[in-house]
Amino acid sequence: MLFLQDDLRVRSASYCTVPFIELDLPQSRIEELGTLKDLERLQTLVAYCYAEPHAISGEPFLMYEHASLAIFSPGKVSIYIVRPDKVEFHHATHVGTETALTPDARQQVDGYAGIYNFKTFFWVTRGSRLYPPVSHIGLNLSQDLSHNLDEFFVYRGADYEPLLKSPRSQLGSTGERILTAMNWFNSATSYVVGEQGSIVNLAVAFETLLGLPQGESVTDRFVDSVALLLGRFPRLDMWVWQFYKARSEIVHQGSTARLKFVASDSRRISNGPEYHSLLTFGRQVFRLCVDTLLRGARLAENAKLEELLITKQERFQQICKVFSDQSSNLPDKFRRVSMLLSAIERYRFVPESDYGIEKVLAPTRLAAKSLLELDPVLDATLRSSLERLVAAPHRNHYETLDAIRELKEFSGAPEARIEADTPKGITLRLIRAVWDLTFWNYFSLKQQHERQDNQNKNSP
Repeated sequence: MLFLQDDLRVRSASYCTVPFIELDLPQSRIEELGTLKDLERLQTLVAYCYAEPHAISGEPFLMYEHASLAIFSPGKVSIYIVRPDKVEFHHATHVGTETALTPDARQQVDGYAGIYNFKTFFWVTRGSRLYPPVSHIGLNLSQDLSHNLDEFFVYRGADYEPLLKSPRSQLGSTGERILTAMNWFNSATSYVVGEQGSIVNLAVAFETLLGLPQGESVTDRFVDSVALLLGRFPRLDMWVWQFYKARSEIVHQGSTARLKFVASDSRRISNGPEYHSLLTFGRQVFRLCVDTLLRGARLAENAKLEELLITKQERFQQICKVFSDQSSNLPDKFRRVSMLLSAIERYRFVPESDYGIEKVLAPTRLAAKSLLELDPVLDATLRSSLERLVAAPHRNHYETLDAIRELKEFSGAPEARIEADTPKGITLRLIRAVWDLTFWNYFSLKQQHERQDNQNKNSP
């Protein structure tokens, strides 16, 4: 169905098959499915890869439309959409050989519902044609998508890998911000938008990437942010000032004549020699900023800086949220808990004050309940201890801690030697982590219970 123009059919195209996507679902449901968002991320990275600016001219190697993505979702299509009635459609004339179609009783035929570049919906059937979003677009004759992406990501090392391979839930705020900024950057490499619209889109990309404020101070913050990432080089402030002046004129006046950089060291000189395009230089600066931010993010991740300032108590609360999440299945919940638990284990010897014991105990009940539901053939001893933990009154911490003690002792027995990342292993790891924080509570409560029992025995 893919045509370049007129009767020129595209002979080869990159494609993949994915789980069925029902495009008629509300946007909130589509986002829950995740597949569409993953494809959108992939297109963002492919477009960004091929928009590499030329080292001298600064022009992108390929424009955004070269990375167009069409999603075809199979199903029934109304005959009136793919073959408009000739009476109603009298301003168009069919040419060529028309493919015979036989609709069913509901006037539908087999076909595809589709979405083009996540913006335009379409419906096609046998014999339909799908053209590029712009006319007379050139083909990249030497393109090898697999080789090109490998080359792009290998050259940049492991910095870009999280954007490509990590689940969206693990991207973090920095990864999400960079992907959003990349989308705006790609919009600044579009044939349709044009140079002036691209300047506005690139400004949004910078503001998203660098977290720039709105208002008069944006130019100063922009200079400081870029200088922090790339170093303070001559005329950076002049380019920023001219770039944002052009952007403001486009936004507030509808157009600007200031599309070239005026080679000057002073804002007072506005009619000096024009040199590089404000836009092409900005694209190069943007990509350097992305490279630097991703490198810094990877170094911070390797040093585990983000988790250093999160307490164990907060992680136990996060575990509770994971187990209470109704949108995930149990195996996925245990996988997410395992990552949180690994951080708790790493910092188990770091002292922490003023934590509430109930907040620490609550995730053990949820884990025990989830494991009982997930695994119906548990060891009888383990099942009995888990059931005791689930049934323990929430206000009676002694009963809960005694059940945890039982489970902790079971985890050290030979029959409990299981893989650490299985649901059973994760539950027992959680039990041990909680016991390390609460065993002194247990022995203190045990002494109180023993004194109370002795008093009851000695009382008349």
